[in-house]
Amino acid sequence: MTDVRLLPGFWKDMMELNRSWLYSLPNDRLAHNFRVTAGVPSEADPLGGWEAPDCELRGHYVGHYLSSCALLHASTGDKPIAEKASDLVAILAECQDKDGYLGAYPASFYERLRKHERVWAPFYTYHKIMAGMLDMHEHTGNKQALDIAVRMADWADAYARSISDDEWQKVLLVEHGGMNEASFNLYAITGNSKYRDLGYRFEHKKIFDPLAGGEDKLDDNHANTNIPKVIGAARGYELTGDERYQSISQNFYRIVTEHHAYCTGGTSNGEMWHAADAIATQLGPAAEECCCSYNMMKLARHLFGQQPDAKFFDYYERLLFNVRYGTQDRNGMLMYYVPLQPGMYKTFGTQFDAFWCCTGTGSEEYSKLNDSIYFHDNDSLFVNLFIPSQLEWKDRGLKLRQTTKFPNDERITFTFDTTPSKPVVLRVRIPYWAAKGAVVAINGEAKDLTATPSTYLAIEHPWKSGDVITMDIPLSLHIASTPDDKLVQAAMYGPLVLAARLGTEGLVTSMIYGGSGPRGFDDGYPMPTVDLRPRLRRNATAPAPPAQAPPEDAVWVEQTEATPQYPLQFRTKGRGPNHTLVPLNQIMDERYSVYLRNITTTV
Repeated sequence: MTDVRLLPGFWKDMMELNRSWLYSLPNDRLAHNFRVTAGVPSEADPLGGWEAPDCELRGHYVGHYLSSCALLHASTGDKPIAEKASDLVAILAECQDKDGYLGAYPASFYERLRKHERVWAPFYTYHKIMAGMLDMHEHTGNKQALDIAVRMADWADAYARSISDDEWQKVLLVEHGGMNEASFNLYAITGNSKYRDLGYRFEHKKIFDPLAGGEDKLDDNHANTNIPKVIGAARGYELTGDERYQSISQNFYRIVTEHHAYCTGGTSNGEMWHAADAIATQLGPAAEECCCSYNMMKLARHLFGQQPDAKFFDYYERLLFNVRYGTQDRNGMLMYYVPLQPGMYKTFGTQFDAFWCCTGTGSEEYSKLNDSIYFHDNDSLFVNLFIPSQLEWKDRGLKLRQTTKFPNDERITFTFDTTPSKPVVLRVRIPYWAAKGAVVAINGEAKDLTATPSTYLAIEHPWKSGDVITMDIPLSLHIASTPDDKLVQAAMYGPLVLAARLGTEGLVTSMIYGGSGPRGFDDGYPMPTVDLRPRLRRNATAPAPPAQAPPEDAVWVEQTEATPQYPLQFRTKGRGPNHTLVPLNQIMDERYSVYLRNITTTV
């Protein structure tokens, strides 16, 4: 991330909103519960929501906060945010027990876990804190943070070893985040095989065994409990070459993206997975938990690093544009769910009284929006995402600028500010939705290149300083039907999911900022319809020809004139009532429906 910087645009605006919010959170309030647990005096005003003193998950956001500050430092070079986070690390070091335990709740929670008594996910929170310390070490060079993480891992290892294998698998039924991933990462840093073995110790066989065999057993499992485990498997494979872990991560990704994902790329309804291909029946007010999208993007990034296939960033782009962009409000507050039930609306947390799991992953996401735009191998530079940014590939002496207003404009421009020291092939992702291909010019001269959707287009040239590449990738309208009901459809424009605007009836501020999702008693809005049947002719002397049902993928929207509020605006075709659609990520403070029912399509 230190080699990539965002240039002005809405992505950078999102990062800056997040930066402001991170600065607004006082360290003494973040550390309060840790100090109380450790018996260190604290006069700070406790935070609310999931960081309240009576919430069993308290402390989890502090781990996310450390990761967010470390990632923001790497993404922007912001030294004060790294110093603020380092001060927080020092406070937490004072709260760490002699045996290595660190938490904002007492270690007795783990005795409840051992006895299989009800307790809310202590290892989930432990993972967040460990991961935050490791990120502080990796991205800011904080040695104290690494020391804390090592001692935390030693405590977890001693605890895990004290429980028999059978009983341990029962312990792992309680959400434990990515403890395997954090342990593998610590192994990568230290080279100590003890932490590799700890990563394997956190293998949850109920989830991993079916995945190793390619079986879809996700129905009725909590979605975001399990995605971090699979990220851990992907990381374990990278460090050990364990092909079983490679199969687990690849099979899981295929199963989720092909059978448990909405048109946005998001997954889960009511935080759970349901039957394979159950989409039309799972359009709830608590659909698409934002954490799931964050973690599926992390997994896609790992898998692309192992096997650079454009399909991974086709999916990553869907999530980035539809479930990350548009889930942060104008003040930097974040969402928990992205509702898909017709007539629902977006809800956001508040500055000091939310701190949901998705607040934490969102804080991290908007701190690292530059982390996947570019990849490289020995000979090529891969351009995965169309985001205004500047790259400095130090090993090649290459500086490249990407400027674009995508997706409001189809043109992407790359400028070589320095000449690379060795030949470099520029490989630009041609998205799956690019049905019209792409037009490429170098220094104004058109190039005869075939751009195939869902591949990387190789552009070779003896690059010199000042060379300019322009690419025009026309965005196309296309339809995404649900697999379980082909009549339920969503319209997309390029990677953008479009949503029908349904007005603001009954909406008040206390609803939009009143909880993690829309209130249940706001149900009752019918799904909007599309009707492409030909209109009856008046005064016709001959009978009209029999109506022909359009194909199920027939496009039933057309682009209309832009407005200052909505640069991209669309309208349904056919009989009324006609609906205005705009990108889902642009909708704020109003009701909407992503899916519409096409009453003219036959199945």
